[in-house]
Amino acid sequence: MLALLTGACAKPTPTRFTTGGDDVRAEPARTYRWGFDDAAVGDLPTDYISVLGDWKVESDPSAPSAPNVLRQTGAFKNPDFPRVLVKGLTFTDLTMRVRCRPEKGDVDRACGLVFRAKDSDNYYLTRANALEDNVRLYRVVNGDRQQFASADLKVTAGEWHTLEATARGAKLEVSWDGRTVLEASDATFVKGKIGLWTKADSVTAFDDLEAVAR
Repeated sequence: MLALLTGACAKPTPTRFTTGGDDVRAEPARTYRWGFDDAAVGDLPTDYISVLGDWKVESDPSAPSAPNVLRQTGAFKNPDFPRVLVKGLTFTDLTMRVRCRPEKGDVDRACGLVFRAKDSDNYYLTRANALEDNVRLYRVVNGDRQQFASADLKVTAGEWHTLEATARGAKLEVSWDGRTVLEASDATFVKGKIGLWTKADSVTAFDDLEAVAR
């Protein structure tokens, strides 16, 4: 019981606050891609900013587009949300997707997409969790997650999946492995940067991040 209470009262690990750099408007209809194959193994790609986590490029022959992936390997606590932002690029309406593989984690096995991020504490988030078998959509306001859509479905750990988010005005849509699973409306954030996200002790690999300004 003491261990449970201690875990429940754990304080979040301090994060790096960032706006993601000076805004650079994404070009309409252009597809921006990050496959991580040209990045230095062992480092975070130079066009990414780490807010929290041990993010680095690693070799992985099983990657959807080998040889490299971006992997978060740090084991953090339950209230922690490791995440990175792509520097500069700002999207209003967009479609973004990523291949992700939740690999390990006793507390969580999650992968997520950040979009329309005003800064590292204010953004939309969609995430899939292999321990909970669900996909959810949140607004994060001043670091506080507020869930407003959820779907129960199988999320298999150790396998590559595709997570996709589309934002057109206040209409938000999330797809999982090619199937639309969430639709919602929210106007909290109009534009912002994009990024990747995990939770707590999740060890997660990412590949082939794409974003298109609509």
